[in-house]
Amino acid sequence: MFELVLHHRYDDPQPHDLSGNENLGYGAPHRVPGSRSGRRAARFDGVTDRVFVTPSPTLTRSGDIRADLTVRLDAFGHRRTLIEGYLSFAFGVEGDGALSGSVYRALEWTGVQSRPGLVPLDTWITVTFVYTKDGALMLSMNGTTVAESYQELGEASGLAWPFGLNIGAWPDGDQRMWQGCIEEVMLWRSMPQGQPAAL
Repeated sequence: MFELVLHHRYDDPQPHDLSGNENLGYGAPHRVPGSRSGRRAARFDGVTDRVFVTPSPTLTRSGDIRADLTVRLDAFGHRRTLIEGYLSFAFGVEGDGALSGSVYRALEWTGVQSRPGLVPLDTWITVTFVYTKDGALMLSMNGTTVAESYQELGEASGLAWPFGLNIGAWPDGDQRMWQGCIEEVMLWRSMPQGQPAAL
């Protein structure tokens, strides 16, 4: 069972957390029109732009992961990071246009990747990465599964200090930067044990 722990819409200069968990975003990518009338998005320059979220109890706990993002990619060239939790999980687009997601377990990264050329340029898409403790790794684009793998790895680690959660960038350096727009980010983690399921 998933719990929404972070929900950003980039309508305002300082991202609020609509999940109610106060996982605020820090960073100042320029705002541009979004995927439809009335929506705004953050435009990442592919060089230094990022949104940083400090670790919090809802982000550092281990368990299942789901990330949903509405994005537009402007250029390939190398791996472009959508969202990455330091020493926890990563989700992005490879240089060949493949969508990829991975988790950090037992001192190594294990992931799943779509076919090359899947992600289009200059087009708004919604992409999803899911990892569950029973070993399912899945990627989807616009609601359609595009890749899946099954490996029994156990719970994914919670993200770690000092680099926390980064949107549009590799956590500990200006590398693998997103070049394009991100309109909305939703991050889900396993509900804490003993917490009743939401209706």
